[in-house]
Amino acid sequence: MFINNRIKNDNNLKIVEKSINKNLGYLIEDVKILQIEGGKDKNKINNINSKVNSDVMNPIREAEKTSAEYFKDTNIIPNFPYQISSKYIITRNDNNILSFYNDYYEFLGGAHGMTTITSYTINKNKEEFLNLNDLFKPGYDYLNIVNKEIEKQIVKNPDNYFDSGKIFKGINEKQGFYLDESNLIIYYQLYEIAPYVYGIPEFKIPIKLFEGNFIYS
Repeated sequence: MFINNRIKNDNNLKIVEKSINKNLGYLIEDVKILQIEGGKDKNKINNINSKVNSDVMNPIREAEKTSAEYFKDTNIIPNFPYQISSKYIITRNDNNILSFYNDYYEFLGGAHGMTTITSYTINKNKEEFLNLNDLFKPGYDYLNIVNKEIEKQIVKNPDNYFDSGKIFKGINEKQGFYLDESNLIIYYQLYEIAPYVYGIPEFKIPIKLFEGNFIYS
């Protein structure tokens, strides 16, 4: 494992990369985890790093345990070793906001592997995670705007979703999201609302639709 300095920004926060590469014969790991250094409040920074790190490492530990138990009675290296790969994608990084997601892929046998996305949006000045409702002015009905826009996008390709899109019943305040410079991106995990073949469903909601009620424009 090593840590590599990546980005320095105006808030005295430095993004660093923790890398893990293992080849156990039966399990291959290629993992990159975003971590933060600097900042004003060490406890807050530690909390952020701990959350991001544990979200990646917990499933890895489970996969290591599962694969070790499966292969413990044989010294044969499989033709198709189990695989774990995790990388982070930064989608917005400015003076106010750091938004990124982890793309975690796991193959533990079977027909195909599984990808899971876990996203984080951080107020860099407060050094805190932001929830979906934190992005908007108090009292603003953002759920209605977001739901209508997602419905419009689903209607364009209803066959890409379970039950021709009728499975979508609206988002809630715990919905997975991340930001880029111009959009709020809402996403679902594999199989939540669409077949595997269509991948991770994502819906880009233009920030301009919120008409000044979006705090972090």
